[in-house]
Amino acid sequence: MTARQTIQSYFDALTIADAERLISLISSADYFVKIGTDENEVAHGGDNAVAYYRHHTASTEDFTIDTHYLDVQDRESVAWFTTLQRWNLAWQGRRETLEMRLTGVLERESGVWKFVQIHASLGTQESTREQGKENPE
Repeated sequence: MTARQTIQSYFDALTIADAERLISLISSADYFVKIGTDENEVAHGGDNAVAYYRHHTASTEDFTIDTHYLDVQDRESVAWFTTLQRWNLAWQGRRETLEMRLTGVLERESGVWKFVQIHASLGTQESTREQGKENPE
């Protein structure tokens, strides 16, 4: 698979709750890191990714991803991506629509692309940002 196909496979596996496929795409390296959007949503080391993705898939239902933008850059042994997406899902029984921004890094391990870093953040609506501004009057 190309780096782009590996990234798409990751998002496909998320939506169908395929923990084993997700785990297979993650490097087992100690320097792997996944940072999510919740306060304690961090997995350091590929070994810790197993529990992380099993929990994620077990607690997520009815998941769709609408990708607005995906840029993938790859070189001989490293690739990176940025994406803007809308996630629609039920997370731990609660319905959510999330404007997601993700970045990540992949490395080639024995000819196969594996994720070594994934970082997710939430976009905010303009109205939410405006609420935080002081009134100049």
